[in-house]
Amino acid sequence: MKTNGLKVISGTFLIAGTMIGAGMLGIPLVTGEAGFLPGIVVTTIVWFFMYCTGLLFLEVTLWMPDGSNVLSIAGRFFGKGGRLMSGGMFIFLYYCLMIAYFAAGSPLLADAFSALGWNVSGWQMFALFGCIFGSVVAVGPKSIDRVNIIMSIAMIAAWFSLIGSGGGDVKMERLIETKWSPMVMAMPVLFSAFGFHNVIPSLCTYLKRDKRALRLAVFWGSFLPLIVYIVWQWLIIGAVPQNVILETFEKGTPITSAFSAVTGEENFARIGRFFAFFAIVTSTLGVSFSMVDFLGDGLKIMQRTGWKRIGLTFLTFVPPFILATLKPDIFTTALGVAGGFGEAFLNGLLPIGLLWVGKYTWKLKADLTWLENKGVLSLLIAYSLFVVGLEIVHLVG
Repeated sequence: MKTNGLKVISGTFLIAGTMIGAGMLGIPLVTGEAGFLPGIVVTTIVWFFMYCTGLLFLEVTLWMPDGSNVLSIAGRFFGKGGRLMSGGMFIFLYYCLMIAYFAAGSPLLADAFSALGWNVSGWQMFALFGCIFGSVVAVGPKSIDRVNIIMSIAMIAAWFSLIGSGGGDVKMERLIETKWSPMVMAMPVLFSAFGFHNVIPSLCTYLKRDKRALRLAVFWGSFLPLIVYIVWQWLIIGAVPQNVILETFEKGTPITSAFSAVTGEENFARIGRFFAFFAIVTSTLGVSFSMVDFLGDGLKIMQRTGWKRIGLTFLTFVPPFILATLKPDIFTTALGVAGGFGEAFLNGLLPIGLLWVGKYTWKLKADLTWLENKGVLSLLIAYSLFVVGLEIVHLVG
């Protein structure tokens, strides 16, 4: 029982670690206009949706043989077409996220080099970001793991330092400003911050397909980031003037560029930039690691070492580098597109459709009580399509 409990804790942090990262940098930008209370409401709604679809995908994964991945699951229930569509959406999602990370991380890296007396700007800062972290990925999994551990520890330390440094600047009058109508437009970006479904197949293997332990890990692993995101919004919306948040959103840059507007604590901006950089690096390493393996599978490259791994890393980093260089203010847009299209399909419509086909067409047994009901599944489908529609409105508007 003790070992099982430790594994649940480990699974919880695996899910939470997958979610907490660069995506959270965009949250206060899209909830800031609505205010703190609407921000809590919309964040909780998105969390509950993602938690529900996480349970659906867990149930479907447990129908499959151990070691199955998302593509093999989609292929079994939807055939070759479903497998190809899911694969295409994965590539789309990964590239959108990488573009956002390049757009947000490169200026922060350039700031660090400027402090050392080396001025880097324009395409050079994007190339520098890609070369440094592309090299880490190209070397192999061990280098990724070591750098990721260091950056994760630094991110946690910076997070608590940020709360301590900026907490005193939180003003109640800013927290009570409320506009409910802009709330819904935050949903696509929030979708990009709550994605964790891709780790469920690996988690099933790790927890030896123990359904109760897996459900606990899915709940607590997704609930912990919810709390972190709410505290994050409390800090930013309460400490940064709303007009500064809105200006930052209009510029399409991360919230880090608004930290200097907080008065009274000069360290807040400095620590905030450190936190943002560490969060972006951990997310970049995680997504690029997955992307290299995904491309390797698709291109039938089994030995991902040496020049073959360098080639896969090149394919992973060069397209985001080009797009971020051409449009440096693409951060918020890239997160919204990733959430409103990629996450809405892969972590919304896909798990719902898989469960529906498995239970109601193939007559497989599900153990989800109210969640497997056709009416509930229909509501979840409608909500997924609603979020897709929101992102379309945002892009064309």
